[in-house]
Amino acid sequence: MPTKDIKDTYSSIFKSNGNITLEHHIKKIIELDAYLPYNSTFFTLINTTSLSFDFVSKNFEVCTGMKSQEMKTKGIKYFWSIMHPEDLECYLMALQDLMEFTLKEIPLQERKHLCYTYNYRLKNGVGQYVHVIQNSTPVYFDESGKPVIGMAHYTVLDPDVKLPLSANVKYMKDNNQYETVFSKTYSPK
Repeated sequence: MPTKDIKDTYSSIFKSNGNITLEHHIKKIIELDAYLPYNSTFFTLINTTSLSFDFVSKNFEVCTGMKSQEMKTKGIKYFWSIMHPEDLECYLMALQDLMEFTLKEIPLQERKHLCYTYNYRLKNGVGQYVHVIQNSTPVYFDESGKPVIGMAHYTVLDPDVKLPLSANVKYMKDNNQYETVFSKTYSPK
């Protein structure tokens, strides 16, 4: 799929008014990252309106063998370039389904209780595709209630692990337990 088509699809999913930044969140996350141990997880702060990663943790390089500076500089387009080509269309379909579900089914005041989970394969620094499970929690919503900035936590699995591509939405209930309110499995064409 050509990058322009990917960008157009992604931009239509997360279409929002205004340019949004959260400098105070970024500063705190940078401070926290200095204390976190090296392991098989990394996190980012995703700005869907600018197609950028406002923050990429130091563990991105440890987990993938790729340079975190490229993620910061090139943004989401770079991320798409290292995603398995067969997973890219499913990834975009999943994001579309997650946003449609959120906007249609979850009242505005309850969206802050959501967590989105989906998976795909990324190419690591030695050219292998590894499965990644991404959990994204919205931290900022635009005026229409669409989540546009999210904190994402990624777990990188061994290249031999095979998972069906799926997406789900979890809702944090009053008893502080998540309930899955949307789940779907995807298959490349």
